[in-house]
Amino acid sequence: MVWAQTPGGVAEGHLFGPRLEALIAHMKGSLHASYTSLAGFCRDVLGINVARSHVCNTIARVNDALAQPYEELARHVPTEPVLNIDESGWKDKGLKYWIWVFCTSAISFFCIAKSRGSKVLQEVLGKTYGGTIVSDFFSAYVKYASALQQFCLAHLIRDVKFLTTLPDETDTQFGERLLIEFKRLFHFWHLRQKIPKQRLDRLMFRIKDRVVQLAQAHAGAERSKSRTLAKRLVKHGDAIFRFLFDRAVSPTNNAAERSIRAAVIDRRITQGSRSLMGRQWNARIWTVLDTCRKQSRSAWQFLQEALSAHYFQSPAPSLLPQRP
Repeated sequence: MVWAQTPGGVAEGHLFGPRLEALIAHMKGSLHASYTSLAGFCRDVLGINVARSHVCNTIARVNDALAQPYEELARHVPTEPVLNIDESGWKDKGLKYWIWVFCTSAISFFCIAKSRGSKVLQEVLGKTYGGTIVSDFFSAYVKYASALQQFCLAHLIRDVKFLTTLPDETDTQFGERLLIEFKRLFHFWHLRQKIPKQRLDRLMFRIKDRVVQLAQAHAGAERSKSRTLAKRLVKHGDAIFRFLFDRAVSPTNNAAERSIRAAVIDRRITQGSRSLMGRQWNARIWTVLDTCRKQSRSAWQFLQEALSAHYFQSPAPSLLPQRP
């Protein structure tokens, strides 16, 4: 018996090659396509009759191919000096899980965990993190809080605006005075490229001091909605205003919220995952799609390279940001 050599780029025993598998994975991840619709696409557009199970097996192979780039990025995440972090709900076989995203301007790292607590931060970042975390005021971040924490001002200002809608005059006046100070703060912050740094720092320190003084005056109030917010301002003043003096830090957590939006859309369309492999697949494909977007790379090309490396034992592509 004489057997011909398998042509280059062809994986033995596979109906789909790396290019078609990458296309199916891209459609599954970015377009939230179901296994049924992907099988229909293969039949109607490509003229290939495949069962839903074959499409499912294709996604499982892509999931395995993404393991190495994903784990490499996981090891890199704790070395970033600034991280925007957010979380949202997820379902797996009807059980409650949580999507977590750790991102910068160049990477997005997703994971799906059973917990929404600070232990997830410890698992991803270690027991201590030397950089700056930009987040909302959720208790997990407060508990874990690094020495260089930055809490999101968008969330804070929404709470301040809520005070202005309350019937108690004490709450209303406190909220209105805080809004005036925050408007001044962001007016000067948006002019930071035009104002000399020393003068800008003086202006910012004055505004910060006035906000803290206002908070201290209301922190001891009884039966007032202002009390909780005032205590937060007093306790976390440095973490609320850190962005004023570190230009690498954003005053809001919008970057993480924008990154996690695609995962939330996926949850609404697919109703979640149904296995460990499903959770792994979602975390890995979201990581690839959003990181490639931020790095102006083709996610489809990346998937092809990852599959070829997986099948033919060549070096796997990397998601790490390319330093100039």
